[in-house]
Amino acid sequence: MRSSILAALYLIFLVAPVVDADHHEGKESRVVIGMGLSMGGEPRPLYAGSASNMKIWQEWIQAHNDRDFDKIAALNGDDFNVMLPNGQRVVGSEAHRELLQGWIAEANTTWEIWWIIPNDAENAEGEMEEWLSTGNMLTMTDADGNVSREFHQVDVKLVDGKLSTGYVSSMENIPAP
Repeated sequence: MRSSILAALYLIFLVAPVVDADHHEGKESRVVIGMGLSMGGEPRPLYAGSASNMKIWQEWIQAHNDRDFDKIAALNGDDFNVMLPNGQRVVGSEAHRELLQGWIAEANTTWEIWWIIPNDAENAEGEMEEWLSTGNMLTMTDADGNVSREFHQVDVKLVDGKLSTGYVSSMENIPAP
């Protein structure tokens, strides 16, 4: 499955510059890599984002694996909030810390990044927003040594180089290798 995802992403990045229909003379050239829908259902282009934003996600995930809650909080923006797959919303770095500490104590969770796609999109006010779409494998080991895995796709908005708003979806019970 991982090779299929990587092959699909490779094709997107290979073909996207060829099908960039939004290039106009005299305007900033942006590479269209896909589309999203506005809250009203109108299609909006997704543009290739800054590759330098990937480092922020890599540092944030490494801080999770290092159990460095102060670094995680430092990478979170003042307005940090995330919607979890179960509908729970976590608001603020302190609530995030409490959630992570409990989760790690219970499941000794580790995170592995499988992919990161930086992308930019225009919001309803016409302003460009920076986003990362990521795929991550989580491995959890309970007190009895039982291992379980979950794949999490996380879409996260960056504001001033910090994580602001995130949406997590997951697939549970992924067989361990």
